[in-house]
Amino acid sequence: MDILKETKLIGNYIISLRKDFHKYPELSMEEHRTSRRIKEELDKIGVKYENGIKTEVVATIGKGEGRVIALRADMDALRIQENTDVRYASANKGIMHACGHDAHMASLLGAAMILKKHEDSIPGKILLIFQPAEESSCGAKLISEHGYLDEVDEIFGLHVFGDIECGKISIEEGPRMAASNKFTIKITGKSGHAGKPHQCVDATLVCAAIVMNLQSIISREIDPVNSAVVTVGHIKSGETHNIISGDAIIEGTIRTFNATTAKHIQTSIKRIAYSTALAYGATASVEYGVTHHPAVINDSGAVKTALDAAKKIFDEKDIIKIPRMMLGEDFSIYQKRIPGVFVFVGAGNEEIGRDYPNHNDKFNIDERAVLISTQLYVAYALEAICKESRKQLLD
Repeated sequence: MDILKETKLIGNYIISLRKDFHKYPELSMEEHRTSRRIKEELDKIGVKYENGIKTEVVATIGKGEGRVIALRADMDALRIQENTDVRYASANKGIMHACGHDAHMASLLGAAMILKKHEDSIPGKILLIFQPAEESSCGAKLISEHGYLDEVDEIFGLHVFGDIECGKISIEEGPRMAASNKFTIKITGKSGHAGKPHQCVDATLVCAAIVMNLQSIISREIDPVNSAVVTVGHIKSGETHNIISGDAIIEGTIRTFNATTAKHIQTSIKRIAYSTALAYGATASVEYGVTHHPAVINDSGAVKTALDAAKKIFDEKDIIKIPRMMLGEDFSIYQKRIPGVFVFVGAGNEEIGRDYPNHNDKFNIDERAVLISTQLYVAYALEAICKESRKQLLD
């Protein structure tokens, strides 16, 4: 199979699918229109799929004799108001595909078209997993708990990044993305008139002090060679300009690569929140959400398969080393069960103004990344599905 030629033949159509998904983004577990569109495209090419528990779509291609390989694409968008001027900008106010999941879905559909065309020569089974709710870290758990992976031997996933040059890919073993955990700090002070601060305990002031003090955890408590992040992403305090706030809330995330570091950070957050609040005459409580997901750790065998596949269609100079990221990905939940590899795909192009990072309101991609992702999906599937046959021949 000439993967590059096959992709080129349907390239414009794959890109049009990406633009359609981009225009109609949906939040986690609300991907109803997205799910219908995926099924429509699968129906067109005669690919069978299961009716999902929620909005997931899981399809199969192949003769079903031999290895079972899964290819995964995520479906959900973010609660962001898009700030681009493209004609396919989000039609859903306050929701945007600012992370590239639109590209992932289009690429996997492109791979489905190519693989279905050659189904008679595919000995095993390829699962196409269109996963909802990656951003809320619920989707991979849903897929895992409902038996979709029970027969899978290996799983492959990828992610486009706007701050990596389009045309470059990274396929590396070991830790690649961080484990993540959410924390919430609730502050209780005493509200009152803005002109009489002496009668109040200002929750806004306490909130600001806690946020500033949290920054010392990474810089002064964690070994500099041990990567970790504490980020405050949401603060709420007060309702209007002339009332001193009596309550405040801080929400943030912890990103680490090992459980010991995560536990230390959690203990430190409690210590800082309680002691800072006490110093100002307020009280604080700290809650931790259930760990969203572990770290993404690429299996060495799956990485070898992916590299062998990629080298057949990409110049080796374009397969580059990229440091591990403190971003999170629930693909790691699959890797806890079965060997898997998660690939970084460059989608940035400064010359055309598409080099904004993921989760930015101006995020967009060089659409060549959609075609590159299709090629990677197909190449990995074929390499992995035939691995056992080659092994038996060698034995």
